[in-house]
Amino acid sequence: MIDLKEISSECPLLNDKLCQDIGGIIKKLQKPVTIKAVLDTEQDKSMEMASFLKRFCEIPAGASVNLELYSIKELSEGPEAETLAAGLKLNTQYLPVTGLYADGEFSGVSFHGIPGGKEINAFILAVYNLAGPGQELSDGTKRKIQKLKRPVNVKICVSLGCHHCSGLVTACQRIAMLNPLIEAEMIDANLYPDLVEKYQIKRVPFMIVNDRDTFTGPRSIEDLVVLFKNSR
Repeated sequence: MIDLKEISSECPLLNDKLCQDIGGIIKKLQKPVTIKAVLDTEQDKSMEMASFLKRFCEIPAGASVNLELYSIKELSEGPEAETLAAGLKLNTQYLPVTGLYADGEFSGVSFHGIPGGKEINAFILAVYNLAGPGQELSDGTKRKIQKLKRPVNVKICVSLGCHHCSGLVTACQRIAMLNPLIEAEMIDANLYPDLVEKYQIKRVPFMIVNDRDTFTGPRSIEDLVVLFKNSR
């Protein structure tokens, strides 16, 4: 595990006003959240993510949010590498990657890249929805989500300036939090040109479901439930 003392907490994305607002949200959490990230310590974006996460967890009243940082080398070298990787359950193909955990379990929610711009809202809401009280969701919608029987991995490719992306990320991640068969990964498409080329991404938000089917544009939670139910 990376020593947090070695990580700077200077982060221009989190100014004093935003930190104050986040602190007010964190005060409402009903249980602790653990944030775990895997970084390539030789990449600038990974270290920027480390600083973002450290600053986020240092926000006053943030005692309910814990942070663990790991180097990708820890997951690929040494006798405990395989066990550590299996425990984290994160897709390390696209670094940096950050996952949210509660009650000792992975929530199915992860972020590839720094959730700046509009995506900072999705990151804050992910913590809030995971640890409660969370955004309101009807009992009927919750039951439909919990009845999903097929494993689904959805990658939501975004641009940090997109007005519709964060809403789709939040909707997918909310479903993942309520059903352990669903995983929802936010991906900053600008950081991974190989992924953009592979799927010929022209517009965002762009969803990749089970690494096969692709969809463009915003969707409601209700629409996503139907889509995931019918996924292959």
